[in-house]
Amino acid sequence: MSDFDFIIRKGSEKEKEEILTKYPGTKNVIRDGGILVLALKCDEIIGFLWMFKREIPAPVNKNEWFINVIDVVDADCRCKGVGSGLVQEAIRCAKDDGVYQIRAYCDIANVSSHMLWLKNGFSISPVRLADGSVPGSFVGFVL
Repeated sequence: MSDFDFIIRKGSEKEKEEILTKYPGTKNVIRDGGILVLALKCDEIIGFLWMFKREIPAPVNKNEWFINVIDVVDADCRCKGVGSGLVQEAIRCAKDDGVYQIRAYCDIANVSSHMLWLKNGFSISPVRLADGSVPGSFVGFVL
């Protein structure tokens, strides 16, 4: 196995609890339900994505999966396709579920995250506040 080999798969409730314990900040973004997607290298979690299904917040009568968190926690594994692997598995799960789209929010200062979404075919829509500032972007992928 090379240093960059990894697998992507859905995570279990036990693995979700492991992430919540190891990374306490995730308690703000990982809730009950949803889908956990893991990136593993030698059975160690090197990255994860958690998304939840919701009605699109517009009068279109359609659903979406919203990616509430994506993180490649092992810094040595960043920029090696792990994030894209997580995103592609999220797309596959969403297609299987028959939803209209996948969306996420990205802080404007997070350049690497913007590049990840762009690389994976997501649209990027900056959020402009009344004062003209742009705190972040919504990203979307229509299935």
